[in-house]
Amino acid sequence: MVLGLVIAFCFGTSDYLSKGLTGKVGFYRTTIYTLAVSGALVIVPALLLGIPERLTYADCLLLALIAASTFVAFLFMYRGYQKGHLSVVSPTVNSYPIFSVLFSIFVLRIAISSEVLLALAGVILGIILVSMNLAALRSPTERGLTPGVPEAVLAAFFFAVGFTALGYADETIGYLFPVLAARLGAAGVGFVVGAALKQDLSPFGGKPLLRLLAMGCLEATGIFAFTLALFYTSIAALPIATTLGGMGVVFTVGYAVVLLKERVGLNYAVGIVILVTSVGALLYLTA
Repeated sequence: MVLGLVIAFCFGTSDYLSKGLTGKVGFYRTTIYTLAVSGALVIVPALLLGIPERLTYADCLLLALIAASTFVAFLFMYRGYQKGHLSVVSPTVNSYPIFSVLFSIFVLRIAISSEVLLALAGVILGIILVSMNLAALRSPTERGLTPGVPEAVLAAFFFAVGFTALGYADETIGYLFPVLAARLGAAGVGFVVGAALKQDLSPFGGKPLLRLLAMGCLEATGIFAFTLALFYTSIAALPIATTLGGMGVVFTVGYAVVLLKERVGLNYAVGIVILVTSVGALLYLTA
């Protein structure tokens, strides 16, 4: 539970910082360099959790799935943040626990009691409500689609694939290679694809670099907290860790309200009540 909240803080703060970075250096460079920096920073702590003796072909395929799905998820997420309102795109991206819980139940066959499942559903509902910018959502584009939302939905799906595969790999392979695949591997995929598509991959400095380093530290801490959550428990903790990680939207919108003076509606208060109640219930049921 505690590590899940750490994940939420790290990812939510990183998402908030990314809004300014994508506007200056572009969503593609934001994606690959955030993944690369966080991957470099997570190497040393990941080594503390052990190194697997050898990898099978199936293991390599699983690591490739983690790298590819994570890269695609980050790419769509930062593109969505660049195009749309943060208070609309962020809760959509952070609805990935919906897919993750479904994958955990039907793909990994993780048993979840009806009470815990109901509490998880409450957390997910709270995540969706807590920062939904209804005014912006009711302002469609000429094509009838809210800017950034299609990308956010795709990001949510691929984040669920990536986190589910990462949780399974942590249990079957160990912790070092899956974590590296989720960051350095994903960055490598981005560099290869970017070179093929002739994207601007040049490094940058100044204030954007400082923001990138801060995001990299947060992402590295968040992904390592995710592995620790499974290290100290088991694969059965995957739905809880990913669901609480989706609460990062609370921090993202909190920054927007306090620092950017954005206004929130009644749905925010309702979402907070549901979220706090559901998290309390989850704490009680999993104690």
